[in-house]
Parts: sequence; C-alpha cells; structure tokens
Amino acid sequence: MLKIAFFTIGLAAIGWQSGYITIRTSPDVFVARVSLEETCELDTNVFAIKNMNTGEVKQFLHGEAFIRASQNDELKVVLSEKYGEMTFDGKQVKAKKRVNIYQSCKAPTSLESVFESFNETFSSN
Repeated sequence: MLKIAFFTIGLAAIGWQSGYITIRTSPDVFVARVSLEETCELDTNVFAIKNMNTGEVKQFLHGEAFIRASQNDELKVVLSEKYGEMTFDGKQVKAKKRVNIYQSCKAPTSLESVFESFNETFSSN
C-alpha cells in the first residue's frame, strides 16, 4: 500500500514538473462577443476579429463574432482569412466579454490601404 502511495505522489510530481498538471495562474478565459459597426463600403462578412495574443481569427457573420480571450488580450479588426493577400489596419481594443467596435473607413489610412492592397494584388504588372 505504501508503494502505491509513493508511486502516485511521484507520478503527480513528475506531471506537475513537466507541465501536464498545472495550477491555474492564468487569467480566466472567456468567449468574447464582438459586434462590429462599420462605415466601409464592404460587407461586414469581409471582416474578422483577431486575438493578437493567441493569433486566433474568427470571421464576422451578420456583424458579430465570437472568440476566446482573456482580460490581458487585445482584439483587432482584420480582413477575413479568405483575403489573405490584402492588408487592413483595423481598430484594436482590449478584450472584454462584450465588445462593440465602430470601424470607420473614412479615415485616409484605412480605406486607402484596402484599395491600395486590392490594386497591388490584382494589378496586371
């Protein structure tokens, strides 16, 4: 019986040491509900939300997206992965359980950068 207890304690110590058993020290992870309102001349389904810390990307459907995040994460509006060759410098916000983002494309850097990227991608040079 003592051998089994010693074996169990040893196995637990090895698991904890190697990272298989962890003590929860990271911030709580939640699913953020992100709503997008934009003034761009593009459909909202063209956009996605990216967790800048984890790299996870979720596309907006009908103006909403759901993405895993923690309090320390930053979320950024990007173009959907379907448009990977084009770039878009969207708004970046702190992650919360409920986030409303207003993305304006009327600023010269936003809309111009999208159309420049379109031109570079589809030009016949």
